[in-house]
Amino acid sequence: MVADLRMLQRLNAETEGHHGEADADLDRYVFRDDVTRTHYRTYLARLYGFIVPLEHALQHTPGLDDIIDLQARSKSATLLYDLLALGMTLQDVAELPQCLSIPAFKGPAAALGWMYVAERPMLQAAVIRSHLEAHLGGNLSAAMAYLSSYSGQCGQRWRELGEAMDRVGASGVLADRITTAANEAFRCLLRWKTQDVSRSHIRAAV
Repeated sequence: MVADLRMLQRLNAETEGHHGEADADLDRYVFRDDVTRTHYRTYLARLYGFIVPLEHALQHTPGLDDIIDLQARSKSATLLYDLLALGMTLQDVAELPQCLSIPAFKGPAAALGWMYVAERPMLQAAVIRSHLEAHLGGNLSAAMAYLSSYSGQCGQRWRELGEAMDRVGASGVLADRITTAANEAFRCLLRWKTQDVSRSHIRAAV
């Protein structure tokens, strides 16, 4: 899928050290034999707290929407829909902690590096959905909007991201900026998960 996409290959290699920690929530809350609706809700709530402020920053990045379709990649609404379907109220969702360390992006290069971090989980969406359906049956059919949002399009969306990064990163300086931003995004995500979220009431689902 990425054999001819230079920047995706580079990011996959140069951020690999972060991947295990970034995916730890999947093992902690989802890929477990005793998974419950509460575990799944906690996973989505923690994801929501990072995605919402990140998408706000992406939407306000000059020129980014001319390079890649942001609306087609929006995940905030589907996450909200799923959290409500899993029993949360709008007030509950409004009180969820959000990552406050995501910067404003001056241009597309840095924004695409951060977008890479948000897009990676979608590569596992079908596997996650299958696992949840196998363990929880049809109980989650109304709470799969996020996991289903790229159904049949995941490979194409990943390729489009890679092509956008290759166009923007055609010069060495901008390619370096994309890579630096992706590593910064992973570090921010891991700090937020271990520090800010640790004070939240959503720990009750552990």
